[in-house]
Amino acid sequence: MTRILGLAVAAVAVLFATMQPAPGPPVPAVEAISRAEAPTVGASHFAHCPWSRSDSLRNSSYSVMGEGPTGFDLSFLEGGEVEDRVSGRIDTDTAARVENPRPVGASSAMVEFSTSVGSVGVVTVGEGLLAGDLCSGGIPDSWHLPGGSTLEGESLVLRLFNPFTADARVDLWAFSELGIEAGETLEGLTVPARRTRVVALEEILPRRESLSIIVRPVAGSVIPVMLLDTGADVAVWPGTGAGDGWEFPAAGAVGLRSDLVLTNEASIPVNFLIEAFDESGAQLPTQVGRIEGPGQVRVSLEGLSSSGFGVRVTGDGPFGAAVVARSETGIAATVGAQTTATGWLVPGPGVVPSGSRLRLLNAGVTELTATYRTLTPEGRTRANVIEIPPNSVRTVHIAASEVAGLRVTARGPLTVGWLATVSGRAMFSGAIPSG
Repeated sequence: MTRILGLAVAAVAVLFATMQPAPGPPVPAVEAISRAEAPTVGASHFAHCPWSRSDSLRNSSYSVMGEGPTGFDLSFLEGGEVEDRVSGRIDTDTAARVENPRPVGASSAMVEFSTSVGSVGVVTVGEGLLAGDLCSGGIPDSWHLPGGSTLEGESLVLRLFNPFTADARVDLWAFSELGIEAGETLEGLTVPARRTRVVALEEILPRRESLSIIVRPVAGSVIPVMLLDTGADVAVWPGTGAGDGWEFPAAGAVGLRSDLVLTNEASIPVNFLIEAFDESGAQLPTQVGRIEGPGQVRVSLEGLSSSGFGVRVTGDGPFGAAVVARSETGIAATVGAQTTATGWLVPGPGVVPSGSRLRLLNAGVTELTATYRTLTPEGRTRANVIEIPPNSVRTVHIAASEVAGLRVTARGPLTVGWLATVSGRAMFSGAIPSG
């Protein structure tokens, strides 16, 4: 592949996957959406979930929501075949919760909606683990996964999930505090059809304080996810395409030190502006900077606010973005929203036993009235109204354990996310624009 900036890199030996293509029963017709046709934001007829984990100590739950009444099939792929399939039906007043039926460690799955578009989130809770985020609905031309690290004692794993019926081949671009990782960039990685390839980045690029990856398909398509294991907690976040602006309603919380990590795959630099918003509505310090092309930038958000906060980052060109937050015992990460919207689907809150916190960000100049409706598998709903002043966030505690998702509507554009903590561990998650 011809590299921008004329960079020529050599392929290095990597952890190979013992995955061989094998015939198996047909999977749902996910080939109906190509990269060019797949939406990059918003609900979709498909959701791809490259990671969940269930074993004797941990359990994963899939929260499934639809724009309208629809059936769904949740298929777990293993060894090139569909090993388990769970089918169900949801409407506008319900959200399904499906426990991972495969207590065998890490799994990859996909969801197909029959009549309406929808969204899916995964949450994993258990000993030494609180992690989760959205499953990917769209398939961009390239995938940005900023925010990793491979310091001593850390494990950084990139999972490449190919749910399609044709093999895929991808190149990986790597950026660290040392710059472009020439000689360590991975090229021509094959991911067989209907399988997942695992890349142990801490073995390839050890002792990196900041490590970001861009996945560039050469043939076929994959859906990537990053997992960062500190030994005390795990963070998981999906890949995204590039955008010229991102909002993170859940960018910071009390007790966590947050960083915003930005990636640029173009040959020209991108200048950016970071704005922060908290409960006070006061004007918080802004930060400006530049992402060299190609490259990454890590910006500390520590000290922006003494309470929970959100951020908006805008640039003069497309870039990727992720927030990573740490404490002594916990780590959380998530990707931002590329668009504001008046409606949002929020899968996942309620799964965490200690409760979750819904975070709403109004980065506009007028007050917004928003309604958030809790949804359960049984159809029990409760609607609540909240006022969000301009240039502010609002945080709402969701305590009911039966809640599988929330539907948020507002009289003006906003962004939505959620977060949770359990025994010192933490997770952040996004939401999907609706309507």
